[in-house]
Parts: sequence; structure tokens; C-alpha cells
Amino acid sequence: MQPDPHVVEPASRPGLLSVGSVLNILYLRRAVVLGVAALGIVAGIAYGIIVKPLYRATAQVRPGIVAYSAEGGPIRETALEDIVGWFDKRLYWREFQTMEEFADLRGAPIINAEFVPSLNFVQGGDVVTLTNLSRTPERARDLLDQGIEAYNQQARQDSLGSSLHLTARNARLAMERLTQDMLKLDAERERTLLRIEEHKRELTMVGMERQGVELDLMRLKEENAWRGRAVTELRNESVASRARVVEAEKLLEITMRTEQSTGGGLAAGEGAGPVSEVLMQTASREQAGRAGELLGTVNRISQGAVNAGVRADSLAAVITANDLEMRRLRLVLEIEMAKKQADIEQKILDLQIILDRDLPRERALLQADWEGQKTKLDLVSPLQRVGPVTVSEKPVRPRKARAAAILTIMGLCGGMALALGWEYFVNNRAVILAPRRSA
Repeated sequence: MQPDPHVVEPASRPGLLSVGSVLNILYLRRAVVLGVAALGIVAGIAYGIIVKPLYRATAQVRPGIVAYSAEGGPIRETALEDIVGWFDKRLYWREFQTMEEFADLRGAPIINAEFVPSLNFVQGGDVVTLTNLSRTPERARDLLDQGIEAYNQQARQDSLGSSLHLTARNARLAMERLTQDMLKLDAERERTLLRIEEHKRELTMVGMERQGVELDLMRLKEENAWRGRAVTELRNESVASRARVVEAEKLLEITMRTEQSTGGGLAAGEGAGPVSEVLMQTASREQAGRAGELLGTVNRISQGAVNAGVRADSLAAVITANDLEMRRLRLVLEIEMAKKQADIEQKILDLQIILDRDLPRERALLQADWEGQKTKLDLVSPLQRVGPVTVSEKPVRPRKARAAAILTIMGLCGGMALALGWEYFVNNRAVILAPRRSA
């Protein structure tokens, strides 16, 4: 009879199994091996479905600035080991218990803290890395954010926080002082605008004064023109009066000669009789009256000619004085008023430079100092972040493929062990189940 090719002969030595016999056992018990392996696969799939995913949030922090040196350099007083110890002891849980967003937590969440120490004079990391695993990215980020804030709140209450408080207080006082200086600059700007407006009004008054001087020049010019015409008329009248005086003197001379001629005849007794003498005396007296009237007329004409000349000379003197006044007013207009206007315009330009350049420059310097103090105030904290909190886009746990592979391998190995154990039990059942003999 031919032996079965699928049956492997047992080992020559009892109690020993060969590779062939092991493989034969696994082949014969393949249903058990594959069944347990299938259970491992199912368990891996179920693990990936049942277990909720976890997201990792990562943040880096370092000891914060609690003060500044005289040169402006930062002073950090917290050791990295203290930060790591604080997070390892879950000291943030006290603050978390008072927060509504963490009311569902039954215990302190785990925030891992670690850093790279420096050894053998080799520069190590000066930052602490914080990590947290949570079921949602938002919860993971919030836990790290609130954990850092809880550290800062507790640190501000101890002796380290007192120096931090003094630094922050000094920065706020400096910012308030700079703010008041900027407000003072704003008030100075408004006062400068008022001074510019005042100088502009003065410039307007100078223009009005200039117009007044120009009107005085026009008035004096018109008066001189009128007085010039009057002088011409008076001088013409004086010349005409003198000509009339000459003619009147000639007529008076003729009258006097006639009267002398008449008066001389009467004195010599040339009258023809008493009647003739009376007539002659009467005619002589009439001629004498006319001569007197003529003499008075000559004197009046002569006096009028003199008065006209004097008035003409007076008006000419007034014209000369007005010319001098007009020259003076022109000098005032060209020199004094021009200088006054130029001075006011120069003051306006100076104030405009102050308004456009000096005050903005001073405000920019004060604003820069204010921003510097604000930066110092923002940087002062017991624990300082290094960049934002980063959260993994995909869950880091569970790793479904690895879990399924591990459980499958475990199921396969368990199935093989179960198959071998089962075979051994079947072959040695009588021995295993035999009652133990008493000695």
C-alpha cells in the first residue's frame, strides 16, 4: 500500500517535531489558523472604527521677559526645568476647573512638556515644546492656549510676578507720559494754527494800511493839482492886476497934471469974474474927487495884486510841502510797509515750517517711543510663545492600518499557536487527562 503523500512521518525520536510535521499540523488545522487571523483582521477594523481619533497640538514656549536691563536687553528669570515641572505636575488643572469650556473634563488633561538640555558646552534648546492629544483640533489648541495662560496667571502672583508687575507698570507710565506729550504737541499745533491766522490778520491790516497810504498819496496828488491850478490863476490875476495898476497910475498921473494945470490958473487970477471963478473952483474940486477915487482904486488893485501873489506863493509852498509828504509816504510804502509785510510773511513761513515739519517730526519720535514701550509691555510675560500653536491636519491616533496589521499578525500567530496546542492535546489526551496515581 502506497503511503499518503500529504502525511508527514513523525520524527524518529519521540517527543520531537520536525519542520515538516509542524507545517503538516498547520495545514491540517488551517481552519483554526485562518479563523483566528480573520478575527485579528476584524478586531483591527473594529478598533479603527470604535476608537475615536486624536489630534496633536504642538506649541513652543520659552521663559518670558520679566524685566529689562539698563541697556534695554531682556532679562529672563525662569528656568526651563521649572516650566517642565509645572506642566508635568498638572498645576494648570486648578484654573481649568473654573473655565466653562472645560466643564466636561473629569480629570486633568495631559500636556507633555520637554526640552533639549545643553551638554558639554554645546548649545541646547532654549525652548520648551508642549504637546497635547485631544479628540478635536479645537480642543487641543484651546488646551495649550489656556495652559500657557494658566501658567502666566499663576506666575504673576508670586515674587517673580512682582518684578514683572513693576516692569509693566513702568512701561504703562512711560506710555501715558508719551501720550500726554503727544497731546501737548497737538495743542501746540492748534496754537501754531492760531498764530498763523493772527499773522494773516496782521498781514491784512498791513494791506489796509498800504491802501490808506496810497489813498493819502492820491489825496495829496489831487490837492496839489488843484493848488497848482489855483497858483496859476492867482499868478495870472496878479500879473493882470499889476498891468491894471500901471494903467491906473498913468491915468492918475494925467488927472493930477490936469488938476495942477487947473489949480495953477486959478491961483494966478486968470478967472474972468466971480462966477467963472466959482465954476472953476467947483470943477477943480470934482477933479480932485475923481483923482482921489482913482488913487483909491489904484491902491486896491495894487493890494489885490500883492495879495494874489502872496496867496500864490503860499499855495506853492503848500504844494512843495505836499510833494515832500508824498515822497515820505512813498518811502513808508516802499520801505516800512514792505518790511513789515515781509516780516509778517517770514513769521508765517516759520510757523508753517513748524507746523509741517517740526511738530510732525516730534510726534513721530514720541510715537516711536510709545510703540517701543508698547512692544516691551507686550513682550513682558512669565511664559513667552514661540510661534503659534500648530495642530495636525489628520488624526495621529488611532493608526488604523498599523493596528489592523498588528492584530492580523497577532491573530495569525495566535491561530498557529492554537493549532499546534490543539494537535498536541489531541495526541496526548490520554496522558493529559489520565488520573494521577497516588504514591
